Amino acid sequence: MSPREKVLLIFNIVIYTSLTVFSYAYVDLNLTLSRSPNILSFTKIMQQLGYYHRPVATLFYLLFLIIAFCFFIFNLYLFYKSKVGINYLISCTLINTAILIFAYPFLSSDLFNYLFDAKIILVYHVSPYIHKPLDFPTDEWLRFMRWTHRYSPYGPLWLLMSLIPAGLGFGKFILNFFAFKIFISLFHLINSFLIFKILTKLNLKFSTFGTAFYALNPLFLIEGVANAHNDVVLATFIILPLYFLVNKKFALSYVSLIAGVAVKYIPILNLPWLIWMNLASPKKDVQQFIILNIITLTIFTYLFSSFRITVPFVSSGATQVQFQPWYLFWTLPLFSLIPQMGLVLMAIAISFGSSLRYLPFLYYGEWSQPGTVQFMQFVTIAPLIAAITISVLVIVRRKNAEK
Repeated sequence: MSPREKVLLIFNIVIYTSLTVFSYAYVDLNLTLSRSPNILSFTKIMQQLGYYHRPVATLFYLLFLIIAFCFFIFNLYLFYKSKVGINYLISCTLINTAILIFAYPFLSSDLFNYLFDAKIILVYHVSPYIHKPLDFPTDEWLRFMRWTHRYSPYGPLWLLMSLIPAGLGFGKFILNFFAFKIFISLFHLINSFLIFKILTKLNLKFSTFGTAFYALNPLFLIEGVANAHNDVVLATFIILPLYFLVNKKFALSYVSLIAGVAVKYIPILNLPWLIWMNLASPKKDVQQFIILNIITLTIFTYLFSSFRITVPFVSSGATQVQFQPWYLFWTLPLFSLIPQMGLVLMAIAISFGSSLRYLPFLYYGEWSQPGTVQFMQFVTIAPLIAAITISVLVIVRRKNAEK
């Protein structure tokens, strides 16, 4: 790597190491991660910040987002201008992932539900589709669990996959915790690789730029690696059919899409477009397929976040009618395959705005404060509107300059 890339890499390490340290401010007060005196002392100091000095902790999170997204945009600019290369991208992606594996999932408790669903199968030998965590009242994990009243809302393939890290945890919570973090984080790397390979077929010039948009996006790093949402796994099965499609392996494109349905139902929405692609004569442009997928999944994300929809694998009462930042794994990775500046700008704006939705929770410690919903809606939409406005002004200016 060049001297410039080495400096940037160091700055990158500082940013995400800081986030990892900060994440322990929100370790559940009923959870003991380790009996080590040093770790216990560190955790208690951080919990003082997160639970008892909420305005300061909230300000730190906000400053982190601003710095991380500014640095992300600067990185994209350097990739666009070919001032940094593939080795820098690989190093950043691997190092960011390795660092954030050690982060506590400070913005979500879903990881603990993944752990418990697997425990229901391996330890209690029953199905998480008909048994919920509350059915095991003596289990010590219930002390720090959330959503203990729900059955598993995930597909059978996800439950099968989750047995891999659960088995490697050997029944120990901390081993299970990090085994799941590593397992889920690997899919962030897989997605980055798949996007790069697809772009080398579709648009070689922008292969590193498009891959960087996904791999270095703070939203994906926070939600996919730090918070370890299994939507990063789902994203793999949204991208994988495209990978097989551009390599003309049509049977495998169907297999991978159906596998995605067995992780989480959402990829079924792309099946009609895949059939259309394969049956069309002459073959349609893959870019059209990507755009149709984006439109379809964007509409579904809006409907799913706005109305109570009955869907497979989701038990009664398990669905939340509210947009969540990790839902962007269903759509934004596909934007990396169409590296047009206007779309990229809008995708960055929605990523940043969605990350801001956590501010009320970090500040108050709960979601029921007056005006919280309105604030979350505003911070999500306002950056997107600003990005669209900027894009339109740029287009108008270019057209005027051409006259």
